[in-house]
Amino acid sequence: MILPGTARLTRRVTLGVQPVFDQSSDEEFSSMLAMLPPKVRDIVGPRIREVEEIRLQAFSPLEVLYRHAHVIYPVTFSMEEMATLDSIGQWRADGRLGLEGTLHRFGRLDTGNHTSMVTVRVARAYVGIAEPLREWLDKADDGLVIIGMPGAGKTALLRDCNRILGERLAGRLFVCDSSNEILGDGFRPHPITDWLSRVPIGDPAKQLSKLNQVVKNFQPRWMEVDEVSSREDARAIAYARSRGARAVMTWHAENLKAAYEESEERTLWPLLQRNERGLSGPPVASLGILVRGRGEYVVFENLGECFGAVAAGELPPGVQVSVAQPGRWDGRQANWKGEQG
Repeated sequence: MILPGTARLTRRVTLGVQPVFDQSSDEEFSSMLAMLPPKVRDIVGPRIREVEEIRLQAFSPLEVLYRHAHVIYPVTFSMEEMATLDSIGQWRADGRLGLEGTLHRFGRLDTGNHTSMVTVRVARAYVGIAEPLREWLDKADDGLVIIGMPGAGKTALLRDCNRILGERLAGRLFVCDSSNEILGDGFRPHPITDWLSRVPIGDPAKQLSKLNQVVKNFQPRWMEVDEVSSREDARAIAYARSRGARAVMTWHAENLKAAYEESEERTLWPLLQRNERGLSGPPVASLGILVRGRGEYVVFENLGECFGAVAAGELPPGVQVSVAQPGRWDGRQANWKGEQG
């Protein structure tokens, strides 16, 4: 069985709709909505738990990505209205801003020192989405990498994987939160933190120094990083691995082949144990989970074997896990009457 361009399937696991619970509080959404212009709150507020992303752009219509639809509303924003978003908090150098006690993230684009676009990633604390993968997570003892394209749901899955990993690792798992999206921003931890050791970073530019501090000062047995985004990050994780810390990570990649062939910055090469001549050793994690979409995964049970296959020009062996989803509504909708999708 072949999954074109992705894996040679050793087996398929197909499951019905699984129970998933949203543990996010109403206060988390209220504090986020309070930061938005009133006309945006009026539109998204009644259905905020269905919203995944909100985009405001100067002189452009409001865009809202719901779980099953992308809706465009006839609501535009002046530069004065966009300027009100400058003061909602302390924007970091990477154009991101989190809200304490929540998992939401604001992203900002400035043009000529004026805010021209703001995107709000509306996050939820889902419990249960990782349960179909428990079979592998319960046996994971040499690191985990979650792979997928932006927006595929890697971070949401990572949070729930933490719940399962935390059942046996607890405080031995240090979550190094580069943009404070995994466990929330600020000093007050989000309730899903549980017994995990939280290392808020808040700025990817500071990630390397923070990772090194954790390794040298706290001797973690497991260390987690969301969005490995530079070769320096990868080197710090590889260094931690050499000091006995197992790694849990997310990577932006379409599949294992894309991760292996990524060459412009060679960001992942230290994690793959790869050089210009090919593989030089086993990767720093043994278990891989590719997120292809909501409820669609490919599990790579032995990443060393899998990257060996990729290096040889072959498809890596993997297990396809498909979880049925509740009624879908896919597609893009332009709603010019201002009615909610």
